[in-house]
Order: sequence, then C-alpha cells, then structure tokens
Amino acid sequence: MKKVLLACLLALLLAATATPVFADGGGGRVVFGGSFTLASGERLDGDLVIFGGNAILEEDSRVNGNVVVMGGNARVAGEVEGDVVTFGGNVEVRATAVVNGDLVTIGGNVHREEGAVVRGSQVESLEFRGFPRFWTFPTRISFNRGIDLWSRFIFDVFRAIFMALALAALGLLVVLFWPKQTEAVGQAILAAPLPSGGVGLLTAVVAAALMVLLAITICLSPVALLLFVATLVAGLFGWIAVGLLVGQRLLEAFKVKGITPMIAVVVGILLISLLGAIPCLGVLVVIVAGCVGLGAVVLTRFGTQTYPLPTPVPPVPPAPPVLAEPEEMAVEEFEPEAKQEGGSEG
Repeated sequence: MKKVLLACLLALLLAATATPVFADGGGGRVVFGGSFTLASGERLDGDLVIFGGNAILEEDSRVNGNVVVMGGNARVAGEVEGDVVTFGGNVEVRATAVVNGDLVTIGGNVHREEGAVVRGSQVESLEFRGFPRFWTFPTRISFNRGIDLWSRFIFDVFRAIFMALALAALGLLVVLFWPKQTEAVGQAILAAPLPSGGVGLLTAVVAAALMVLLAITICLSPVALLLFVATLVAGLFGWIAVGLLVGQRLLEAFKVKGITPMIAVVVGILLISLLGAIPCLGVLVVIVAGCVGLGAVVLTRFGTQTYPLPTPVPPVPPAPPVLAEPEEMAVEEFEPEAKQEGGSEG
C-alpha cells in the first residue's frame, strides 16, 4: 500500500512540472523512467511527456501535440504538430521530420539533418556545463548573450521550483520508509543544534579534503567516489530531517490539526528549498540547514540512535542484610526465700 501511494505522489509531483503541456486536455501520453517509440504510420492525439527516457518518432508517425523529454534524448523522423522540447538531453531531427512548432533544447545539442522542416524557432541558448542528465541536476549554468536578465530570472525561478518539488518527493520516500530514523535526526537537531552544526561543518570540510586527496591517486579514485556518495546521502537525509522539523513547527504554529509526517516534510522542504533560492539569504539558509542536518545524521548514526545519549543510571547497591537480633534471655524472677524468724523449734 505504501509503494502504491508513493508512486502516485511522485507521479503527481513530476507531472506538476509539465502543467502547461496538459493545458489542452488532450489524450496524450506520460512516461516515467522509460522510453517511448511511435512506430511508422501511428498517430498520437495529444502531448507526449517523458521523464528519464528517450522519445523515438519514426518516419511517417505523427504527434498531434507537443513532445517534451526531461532527462533523455529525442529522435524525430515523423511529424510533430506542436513544439519539441528536451531538458538535459540531445535532439536528432531526421531529414523526414516536420516540426510545426518550436525546437527547444536545454542542456543538450541539436543535430538537424538537411531537409528537416522546423517551422518555428530553434532555441538552444541555454547550455548546461557539468552533468548532462536529468537525474544529476547541473550545478553550473551559462547563458548566451542573447538571453536577457528577465529570461534568466524566469529560468532560475523554474529551476528552484523544480528542485524543491524533487526534494519534496524524495522526502516523502524517506519519511514513508524510515520514519523513526528521520524523527531521531530531528530530535537531535532540537536537543543540540549547535553541536549538530559544528559536527556537520567539520564533517563537510574533512570529507572534501579526503575526496581531493583520494581523487589525486588513480587507485583510490573509486574510494573518493564512494565517500562523495556517502556524504551526499547523509546531507540529503539531514536536509529532509530539517524539512520535517520545520514543517511540523510551522503547521503547529498555525494550529493545523491532523498533522502527519508526510504533510510536514513536504511543507518544510518546500519552504527551506525556496528560501535557499533567494539571493544572499539563500546561501546562509543552505549552509546552516545543511550543516545542522549533516551533523545530526552523524551524531545519530543515520538515526539509529538517540542524541544526546541517555545518561546511564548507576546501579543502586543492594541493601545490607538485616541481622536478626539475639533473643533476649528470659530472666527468671526469683523470689527471695523467706528468712526463718527465730531459731528452729526444738
């Protein structure tokens, strides 16, 4: 039951990023974590949206809508009535392709064969430097000179919302399957915020230094990768615990009844993630929340123990045995013999 609920929640959160695509209310197709092939001669009435997979439109196929691919590549050899948009992937437009709308790629390249028809605009101005795929979201973005500041602002807002939704979905998963561990990390943050922050900052600095030293040598590069993954997992776990704590306190402040961990973690993560996107203030929010969360994870051993550790109560020494008092010797009362008065009768 939990897995079914989790799948539905993740689908809703991911589909929320593609709301403009579903505006026409058509009978399109949404694919999560897989590829889709529209064979030659087939027709799809509506939009095609793919998360974490590839889209293949063979020759003589037709999509009466838009094609949106996030975290994958698109190969278009048929006709698309609307736009073709890829996020974190490449687009290959064959000579037989006809795109009646725009051709947009974000974080990828466009390979367009001679003879391909694109009646709209071809936009590939936003280029990601770093990780090319959807599931490893890029950390560095460059804009061409043709993109003005307003476009950059809009894109930054979209990126912040998308990352907040992704973290909220991950928080739901963690709270569903590890509720006690997440609660233990949150309690450690409440009980010792300063030690948690100090330990988290120290852990981040030491881990970064070790990763650099290990990455220098070829033989120890896999160890550096494992250390990076472990630190990243611990940081995300701590971020989720902070979000759960913030969500619970916020909902309690507004006197919301029926607060559940799932609702609290979504509210808290969305709040601190959006605060983290604010210029200047966001850097401080990210550093404080990240260090405190990471430190609490380390102190609680990923939530497997409480912090501070309960003070052991010294055992009470057994009471000394009570010695039985000796029985009082019965004192016989002797009556004094009556003295004979006078001499004996003769």
